[in-house]
Amino acid sequence: MNIGFIGLGKMGQAIAARLVNAGHRVRVWNRSAGPVEELVERGAEAAARPAETARAELLVSMLADDAAMRAVLLDKGVLEAAAPGLIHLNLATISVALAREL
Repeated sequence: MNIGFIGLGKMGQAIAARLVNAGHRVRVWNRSAGPVEELVERGAEAAARPAETARAELLVSMLADDAAMRAVLLDKGVLEAAAPGLIHLNLATISVALAREL
């Protein structure tokens, strides 16, 4: 499966690594480069911009809160770049209002 992954904190990095280990094509983006570099060494692809992760069958996002989700998914054009039929799996705790907006 072709998967985009945004948000590589401790849990996000572990989930993305398991997806890579399971043989999926995983394109990753994070605000800091360290976790991206570690996953690239394991076989993931680095996305230069968050929107590049939306060219996938599944997009997983694991960001901290509403502000982070808005800053990355909405303000950086991730949703506009979504491939037709993209499924977005949000693993963050966000408000009901933002979930409806997304």
